[in-house]
Amino acid sequence: MELRRSSRIKALTMPVSPNLRTTGRNRNYHIPSQEDKEREEYEEMKKYKFRARPPPNSTFSGGVSGVPKRKAKGTTQPKTPTALKRKATKTTGISKAKDKTKGKKGSNTAMKRLKALPLPDLQKVFEVAKKESRITKPVPFSFENRDPKPTEVREKLLKEQIEEEKKKREFKAQPLYETEGFQVDKNLSKACTKVVPFNISKPDAYEEKLRNQKERLEKENQDLAKMKEFKAQYPHAIFEEPFVPVKDSRYCKVEEFNLHSERRGHERKKFDIELQEQRQNLESMKKQDEIEKERIDREEVAELRKKLVHKANRVGEYKKQEYEDIS
Repeated sequence: MELRRSSRIKALTMPVSPNLRTTGRNRNYHIPSQEDKEREEYEEMKKYKFRARPPPNSTFSGGVSGVPKRKAKGTTQPKTPTALKRKATKTTGISKAKDKTKGKKGSNTAMKRLKALPLPDLQKVFEVAKKESRITKPVPFSFENRDPKPTEVREKLLKEQIEEEKKKREFKAQPLYETEGFQVDKNLSKACTKVVPFNISKPDAYEEKLRNQKERLEKENQDLAKMKEFKAQYPHAIFEEPFVPVKDSRYCKVEEFNLHSERRGHERKKFDIELQEQRQNLESMKKQDEIEKERIDREEVAELRKKLVHKANRVGEYKKQEYEDIS
């Protein structure tokens, strides 16, 4: 039996750290500042360069491919337009009618003559003006010459900010009051303020602040070390007698008592009565307001009806007019 028991004994469990997913996570705690961002933008601007495409080979070969040649047209021959022919026929018809009326009425109206347009000069041939083909020439350029460098602008802004801070740090004393005609009371018991040199320089104040901070940290470390120290208390319980409860031979007296639930019940009844009275008052006030509104509406309607009734104006009295008999 002992051998069987010994064979069943297993080895001790060895602790193994769990393979958690959070162990493989990494977070970048570095946050870029404004200067780092500006430096990255400036480097990206430097990297960007404009590259012009080369011109096509057809521009240097002497002709542009894909454009047909211009054909020479013949000279234009002048022809009379149809509108002038129609006008000529109309004028001839009018002149004939006038000639007929001349013989009848004997009027000396002059006949209108038709003036034909002069013939164009056939020796001058119309030629289309040729446009000169211009080839774009690549010219080097850069953005740096056009705009100031961002570093120069940033340095200028920093200098202006530093100058403003220096001006703000300068100590400006207020002017003294005029002492002419001012008399000090001799009975005053207070002594005059003594002039003592003072120093407002920043490095001294900074050093004093560092010194106070170091002293405060040292004091806190000492307090923590004292708190960490273990101090065992004296074992009084070992040497003292154990606690023995005192047995009272007297019986407990039964007295009258009031439950809180009863008191709360009475208070709740009073609250409900007051709440009901308030609701009744509100309902009565609402009813009175409604009655008052109805009365005001009736009065307004009665006044409107009075105003809408038509009343004729009185006829005025005029002087009588006397008419004289003309007959």
